[in-house]
Amino acid sequence: KMAKMGGSRALQVVCVGVMAARVCGATAANPTPPKFPWFDPTLPTKQRASALVNAIPAKSRVAQLVTDAPELPDQGIPAYMWRSNVLHGLVDNGVSTQFPQATGLAATWDTALLQSVGEVCSTEQRAKHNIATKFSPSAATPMNYGVNLWGPNINMFRDSRWGRGQETYGEDPVLSGALGSAFITGLQDGEVPGILKTIGTAKHFDAYSLDRMPPRLSFDPNISDADLHQYYFPAFVDVVKAGVRSIMCSYNGINGYPMCESPLLQSVLRDEMNFDGFVVSDSGAVDFMVSYFHRFNTTTGAAAAALNAGVDLNSGSAFLKLTDALSGGLVTQERIDIALTRLFEARIDAGLLDPPEKVEPYTTYGQKDILTTEHRALALQAVQKSLVLLRNEPLQGGSPLLPLNSHISPGAKIAVIGPASNDTFRMMGNYYGCSFGTWGPVLDNCSVSTLLDGVTTVAHDYGATVQFSQGCDQESNDTSQIAAAVSLAQGSDIVIAFLGLRNCEGGQGKGGPNCESEGHDRDELGLPGVQGELLEKLHATGKNVVLVLTNGGPIACPWAAQNIPAIVDAWYGGMDGGLGVANVLFGVGGASPAGRLPFMVPQSVAQLPDELDMALAAPPFGRTYRHFNATPLFNFGFGLSYADFTYTGLSLTPTTVSAASPVNVTACVTVANTGKLPSEEVVQMYASRSAVGNAGLQSVPNVQLVAFTRTVVVQPGASIHVCLELDVHRVSLLGPDGKFGPQPGSYAISAGGSCPGSLGAYVDRAALQEPITEALVIRH
Repeated sequence: KMAKMGGSRALQVVCVGVMAARVCGATAANPTPPKFPWFDPTLPTKQRASALVNAIPAKSRVAQLVTDAPELPDQGIPAYMWRSNVLHGLVDNGVSTQFPQATGLAATWDTALLQSVGEVCSTEQRAKHNIATKFSPSAATPMNYGVNLWGPNINMFRDSRWGRGQETYGEDPVLSGALGSAFITGLQDGEVPGILKTIGTAKHFDAYSLDRMPPRLSFDPNISDADLHQYYFPAFVDVVKAGVRSIMCSYNGINGYPMCESPLLQSVLRDEMNFDGFVVSDSGAVDFMVSYFHRFNTTTGAAAAALNAGVDLNSGSAFLKLTDALSGGLVTQERIDIALTRLFEARIDAGLLDPPEKVEPYTTYGQKDILTTEHRALALQAVQKSLVLLRNEPLQGGSPLLPLNSHISPGAKIAVIGPASNDTFRMMGNYYGCSFGTWGPVLDNCSVSTLLDGVTTVAHDYGATVQFSQGCDQESNDTSQIAAAVSLAQGSDIVIAFLGLRNCEGGQGKGGPNCESEGHDRDELGLPGVQGELLEKLHATGKNVVLVLTNGGPIACPWAAQNIPAIVDAWYGGMDGGLGVANVLFGVGGASPAGRLPFMVPQSVAQLPDELDMALAAPPFGRTYRHFNATPLFNFGFGLSYADFTYTGLSLTPTTVSAASPVNVTACVTVANTGKLPSEEVVQMYASRSAVGNAGLQSVPNVQLVAFTRTVVVQPGASIHVCLELDVHRVSLLGPDGKFGPQPGSYAISAGGSCPGSLGAYVDRAALQEPITEALVIRH
């Protein structure tokens, strides 16, 4: 290490004093073994962690169970702050690569992309950690710079109004579990065998899906065992199988217990799912068991109950009361030591107690590894893959409005209109980076591309000119700007209207009644303020209008779905959202939208059940596409492209399986591009259970996703053969005997580019191929 860094002075930077020498262990000049066994990388993790816990005085152990864990000088352990977040990039720690919001990433239906995004986030967080600790393993780790990351959010987006739904991967457990597992693999796996690159945290266990205040912090719904096992648990099953090292328990309760006190932490998370990492509470959740749930009179009682239920790390300070709980007999030293051992096992497995050279290249990452050219290219690719084409009607000449490159000639005039057009903050979504502090301003040196920026840049390449008018405010009913926007549209050849939702700005619950974020759910699903009126008047000009929506959750715009010729869902696109959207709108380099909706879009809020009713079959029409018994505006899995695809030759092997010992089914199908332009395609396979033999079964889905893949680009006239493995456990139900697993019955397995059935109230199913089906039988 001295040779690498240029002599003894460099060594002092890395290894100062007795404590640091203990951390660094042996040097090249003095190859003596580490003084303490917990710094010996040749020993098993459990042995190292156990030795360390036993060496910590009992009076000092409780303090290690809170997020702001203090230094243990006698053991050579530096202070460590466990609170660091990740979602669609790093959060609250300055410049970093910012990808589309999570629902936008979900719309890619691309597990390989999600893993790559996770890899970028872990690389940049390691670099941030090294910089914050000055590359010294003996330095304290400050908040937002740890190597453990709280994310992803794999909760089910079960209600369209939910403000934090934007943080999730949508409303389906198979899609969410697959994407969440891929992201976690990217966060945790890396170049160093046996060392976690960073520590992923799946949140929030479980059934968290409400931010309306009240009752957000005291919400304790009754949820049936069938809905829990068939809908709310499966994504967590997937990420546990993928090796996630940390899980966060949520604010809400289930069936009488706050989740951070719930017996489900043991009976389901550890006993059924075999999770062997550590559980962290959501911030303040233990305190809320006193102040909101009123289950305990003292923080001491709440802390004891949370620890005994299975929480190992408290985000907050409530666990400091465990000292009193221990003396009062409410907890045991053994349970405290189990929690502490799990936490130090994680720090050891992340290489924090190893000599830095054993953890290279992670310990060498620095400023050069943050917001690199390659990382930014991936962010742009993610934007383009996330876009969902909802409508693309042919013009009088016969070709669809999009891509615009077929309708734009030099000198063309493009009007960019709408409050979403030139809004840097809007591009970021909830839990964003390129800032310092929650809801902080976006830093200028992140060079965020707004939608107006992107269109202006790309249009210039085609010799077109762009003019901008805001048209209206985001939320207000002020119509005074509409006339100027209409006048601009009248003098243009093409109108691009950027409308939609916006993340709440300035803190929880702030930013207008129709914003969406943590601490705020929407009451309505339509376009806020007078955006709808603006859109109708732009359409009335007779010009060709492209509507681009910005959002995290669903927007119900039935008038637009009937009248606007081209509609694109662009989400909150991150730092390169503007350029990515423009590339796809114009078809730059053959770019084609191939994203699919990760949730169903209702026609209006009237189609939704009571927000507090967690049942999947809740009246009037049921929840999510799996149980919906009406016609949505756009269905789950829907999305068009600039190509046309035809599916033929679906086969299943085998066609009959045993419920007692099911084997995977191989489903193969041929996908041909029968259109004129190249595009990727999202192949989706669904199962629909026959009603025969359903006696005694509860909450049986009408249809459910069982497998999917995003293909490579398929050229016009070409075809590809796609085979997917169908895990029969995906259709598991809670049987009449109370056991969860595959149940005997018949299923129709469908393959196509969308969900079977209605694609949406105003989507012409006749113009698109119905998915093809084959029968699968599960026998006794």
